[in-house]
Amino acid sequence: MTTLSIPPCWSRAEIQNAAQVDVGALDFEDDASSALFDAVHQSVPLARLGKNKQQQPASERDVLNDLCQPITSNEPLIRFITGQTGTGKSHLVRWLRTQIPRNDKWHLVYIEKRNTSLRRIIEQILTDIDTPTANTLRISLVHAAAQVTTVEEAMLAVLNQLHQLVTFDEAPTIAGLSGPDLAESRTFVARLIGDFMFKQQLSRPSGPIERIVKLAMHGYDSEATVSPEDLRFRQSDLRVDAEAFEDAGQDFQVLIRSLASNEGRRTEAAAIIDYYVPRATAAAITGSGTDLLGVFEDVRGELARRGQQLFLFIEDLVLLHGIDGQLAHALTLPARRDLCPIRAVIAVTTGHLDTRYDTFAERGVHYTMDVPREQIDPGDLRMFVGRYLNAGRVGRHELAQARHLGSPRPNKCTGCRYRDRCHPMFGTTDEGHGLFPFNAVAVDRLVELASPDRFDPRNILREVVRAPLEVAEAELATPGMFPSARFAATLAPTRTRVPLVTRDTITRGSASGEAEISLRAFYAANPIASDPTLDSIAMVFGVELTDLGLETSAPEAAQPTPAAVTAPSTIDAWANGERLPSNDARKIRRWVIDALALRLLNHPHSLSVYRSRGSVRVGAVDITQGHVVVHNAGGGGNPPEELTIQFRQSDTDAVVLKGILSSDTGDLAGPNAGRWFFDLQARLDTWEREIVDRASQQPEDEIGNALAVLGVLSSADERTPTSPAEAIAIMVRPQRPENLHPEIVKFLGAVERQRTEALTVVRDHFTQRKSTGLPTIFDAGAVLEDLLPAARLSELPGNGAATNLMWRAVRDQQTVAATSAWAPVKGTLAAITQQIGPSEDFTETLQVMDRFVEQALRAGVLKDPEAHRRYEELRAAAAPGHLTKLRQLLKRRETTISPAMLWELPQDQTPMLKNILAFWRNCDSLLRSVRSFNPVDDGPTDTYDRARLHNAFRTLADRLEEQATR
Repeated sequence: MTTLSIPPCWSRAEIQNAAQVDVGALDFEDDASSALFDAVHQSVPLARLGKNKQQQPASERDVLNDLCQPITSNEPLIRFITGQTGTGKSHLVRWLRTQIPRNDKWHLVYIEKRNTSLRRIIEQILTDIDTPTANTLRISLVHAAAQVTTVEEAMLAVLNQLHQLVTFDEAPTIAGLSGPDLAESRTFVARLIGDFMFKQQLSRPSGPIERIVKLAMHGYDSEATVSPEDLRFRQSDLRVDAEAFEDAGQDFQVLIRSLASNEGRRTEAAAIIDYYVPRATAAAITGSGTDLLGVFEDVRGELARRGQQLFLFIEDLVLLHGIDGQLAHALTLPARRDLCPIRAVIAVTTGHLDTRYDTFAERGVHYTMDVPREQIDPGDLRMFVGRYLNAGRVGRHELAQARHLGSPRPNKCTGCRYRDRCHPMFGTTDEGHGLFPFNAVAVDRLVELASPDRFDPRNILREVVRAPLEVAEAELATPGMFPSARFAATLAPTRTRVPLVTRDTITRGSASGEAEISLRAFYAANPIASDPTLDSIAMVFGVELTDLGLETSAPEAAQPTPAAVTAPSTIDAWANGERLPSNDARKIRRWVIDALALRLLNHPHSLSVYRSRGSVRVGAVDITQGHVVVHNAGGGGNPPEELTIQFRQSDTDAVVLKGILSSDTGDLAGPNAGRWFFDLQARLDTWEREIVDRASQQPEDEIGNALAVLGVLSSADERTPTSPAEAIAIMVRPQRPENLHPEIVKFLGAVERQRTEALTVVRDHFTQRKSTGLPTIFDAGAVLEDLLPAARLSELPGNGAATNLMWRAVRDQQTVAATSAWAPVKGTLAAITQQIGPSEDFTETLQVMDRFVEQALRAGVLKDPEAHRRYEELRAAAAPGHLTKLRQLLKRRETTISPAMLWELPQDQTPMLKNILAFWRNCDSLLRSVRSFNPVDDGPTDTYDRARLHNAFRTLADRLEEQATR
């Protein structure tokens, strides 16, 4: 396209100088600065505050006339200019100083912001005053400056003075504290401030002591915003780390812990420190002997002798922090024969005159600059901006020359060769200053954003003049670049005036999307419709506007945008930086999961897909709503690290989310005729491929682990597989024998979840599915050789499968079950071995025992008539099968229990073993009952010796048989 570019017509250096944070900070004595001040000054509405804080309209001329009226009483004439930070208070004080008519009876003292230290302020007050007291004070100031040369020295000096004042001052009341409470708190604070380590804490960088000291030593930085609150000492300034005082004494650590843990304690301590900080600062910076009240009386006495009045101009009362209390007292003293009258105009931030200044504040008249922006005509606001633009084009030196010659203030546009093209496109102010690179709409819009409620000239200079002109200077040389996203980025980063869908449409279709969106957001009367003026401006900037399919309209006939008629949706607000409510975010996450599941169920990829509420499982991969990440949205929790789909706070993503929510309510077309749906499908396609790839590339050892678990858990099945088919059948559906050991039943129940997980892994790896997602064909070809070995496993190995957390639970549970199953068995076996030797021939012993009981019964030596019946009842426990099992178990008696030993007890053997134990104990009882028939010659007869008794009972049985034969 053909461009009609206009180059930057201002100097960055001159704009930076003219649009300082506070023009009142310009050097008052400099001709160029004074000319610049005159060039940019503009009257703004004021209000005079009545006794009940009621506002009465006023002008700066009203203030000037009020200040210069004759003094008819001995009361001081004090006028306060109040307002929030940045409202131009000091600017007005300077203007009043420049407009004061010449009067030899007025001794003017002007305390400006620029580079005014506490020492310099006092020196200005003493200007042209030659008295002994004044000279003594000058010497004291020089001496104090020589003693304190660095900020670090000054901070230490202030803290030392503070320690002295807190310890020895006798103020009866501080911040509501008095009597014993004040005395105790004063002692507490003095002990803290007297500690060297605590002084280091208070002297930390950017802390209140450093801020106060820097201002007192070096004065106001023209680029800084000095708030009265920054100079106050708050309880938050006393939050200290108790661990930093571990090397201190025990008593001091108790104090520190009390300070750190008790907010009420901190509040009281901070109030006491805040009360004394101004005095300590003044003493450290100006000398401990400085008596400003006495100095003022001396100055006023000298002026009274001259027949003059003291006329004081103070650009900011904050600058006097440290001597403001003494100044307030001095200014309230009525005039008398030896004290001259006082006129004073003082700029003070709203709220700074608290209860400490009640008397001072009540003596003066208050004018406020906290004026609603709506009270200022838009044309005046454009004129305000236009004057700074012109100052940046003309430059301070040319302005100073014209002022010196008495010539009219120059307008740089007058001789500009681009004027005939520039002014019709971009417009001018009522004073003829061109608005380029803005137009009237852009200035109005930017001022509205920079100063939304009250007139805020400081922020207008920052955000409407300085920052945009820096961007313009850097970008205008490249067609199609200006105004980029950097333009007014802090005021409207997301260009909310342009509807979301329109922004997305422009971004997709325009080669210079950022610039077009900015043009429509700031320069267009109607951001979604083109007009001839906007077309012309776009041509100058080299921006080709997108055809949005809307009728053109002239700026004056522009209709409200849809966004102005309809409240913005939550998605619009989200795209503009706000947090998306959890309810909408939840709907979006659910919708995306449903769309993903539908795609997975209808696309061929040989993986099983299972849809549940809020999630979808693909093979062995679970995708939940947490994988749908909506940035800066409620709910969702901590998102996973991978396999996520991300929706960021961009126009493109916002349009997609808006489409999702609209479709959720039945509007399938959505915000841009359904294009959002196809954009989302492309993203879902990419996401789906990532998920399928991950599910298909699952580590091989996972299927091996799953088969191992199934094989171990099928050990309860007594069948032995001889083929892979039998192996998989047994592992999938093992049969449980009757009377299965309770510990095995308990174990299988405890690991049912792990078994289900293992079955799921096997199914997901080796099933193909229909379009509905149901598994159909099991394909075990990949693990055919592993099926029989897995089915024959009796326990999981110590590594491999057991390293997986879930599979390891199987091994741990099996170990517990085996231990529980074998513990009573081993205990009973130990008792049995005390009755009969493990190596003894059980069958032969039983035969002899049977013969013995029969012969004893015949011989009549069984003393208990029931002995034979009991023996017959217990004899069944010693059946051949039981004895064989006993022999097998005895071999495992000393073996360390392993998980695999669980399967050696398919049934509980404890009852059978207890019956055998009871039988052998009964045999012992019978043998003891007939000991008299068993002469023992090789040991004491009164000692029961099981081994000898067992060796002899065969002989006894033989003798009984012989006796019965005779």
